[in-house]
Amino acid sequence: MKIEVDVDQLRESLLDRAGSAAGVDFPAAMLDVMDIEDESPQELLARAEREGLDPRDLAVDDDCGASDDW
Repeated sequence: MKIEVDVDQLRESLLDRAGSAAGVDFPAAMLDVMDIEDESPQELLARAEREGLDPRDLAVDDDCGASDDW
């Protein structure tokens, strides 16, 4: 099954995780932040999978209609 992922949202999520680690005095996380900023979409997906994130949570919604929640 092919899933279209919002790469910007994926990058933000990974940056948030790395930034949190850096904030609790884990200096190696700052290197992760720099890497994440430069990674390709494929590299971001691989990193997300290694870190236990589910790319389906960041899937692009291809429904152009209004949400049922509205």
